[in-house]
Amino acid sequence: MTVAANAKVNLTLEVYGRRADGYHELRSVVLPVALADVLAIEPAANGEISSDTGYGEKDLVVRAARAIHHACPAAASKGAKVHVEKRIPVGGGLGGGSADAAATLRALNDIWGLGLSPVALAEIGAHVGSDVPALVLAQHYRAPVLMEGRGERVRLLDAAERAKLASNGLGEWIVLANPGVVSSTAEVYARSTPRGKVDSGDVDLSAAPPVNDLQAAACALHPEISTALAVLMVAGSSVVMMSGSGSTVFGFTEDYNDAVRIAATMKSVGCKTWITRPLNSW
Repeated sequence: MTVAANAKVNLTLEVYGRRADGYHELRSVVLPVALADVLAIEPAANGEISSDTGYGEKDLVVRAARAIHHACPAAASKGAKVHVEKRIPVGGGLGGGSADAAATLRALNDIWGLGLSPVALAEIGAHVGSDVPALVLAQHYRAPVLMEGRGERVRLLDAAERAKLASNGLGEWIVLANPGVVSSTAEVYARSTPRGKVDSGDVDLSAAPPVNDLQAAACALHPEISTALAVLMVAGSSVVMMSGSGSTVFGFTEDYNDAVRIAATMKSVGCKTWITRPLNSW
């Protein structure tokens, strides 16, 4: 079986105080995009789990398969070999490893005939990584997801909420630009200033512009991110933001030709670029 492991951008990312388990309390709108790794998965005998990423048991693909073994004893004797064709930049804030894990959960559910629901798969994914539950739902439904807690609480945005998001000027095309620096998630969180108390109200999806609470810290650590954001804005993108903890930045545009022009501008200042779009139209 061949499956797409779609990347994500964070349309909002609110960071609150540290939890008892050491993670920060988060609230984020996660948008799946067309940019994707490609996974080729085939069954293997005797519960063997392997992938060709070179990370061994630390690989999120392998951890995802092990998590299904743990959650479903009937699957423990089932194995899989996974080939990963990487297209999502590593460590770029686009959820590449988590996307691969989410796609693995979805594919093995089919290959092994487990019949688990997307919600059940998301619950299993919470044991693999914080972004995995959101990406399970976002990939399956091809729609934006609200992620809360450390990432374990997820739900689809309804039509009205998606309409509010679209009112922010989000276009049909997205230019991703990576300035070529590695942004350490741990360092960015350590440098950031969390909000005091979790707001019990709904996230303001019509806020303009949306906010990423990690962006200032990442820019302080890596001025290249600030430069990329400024160039992307001057080039004509709307809703210019950093995704996750960086270092990839993104901006929207309505017109594909504008996206090509903006991407060329970003390349001229040394960024690696991709032109993509939301998995589903607003």
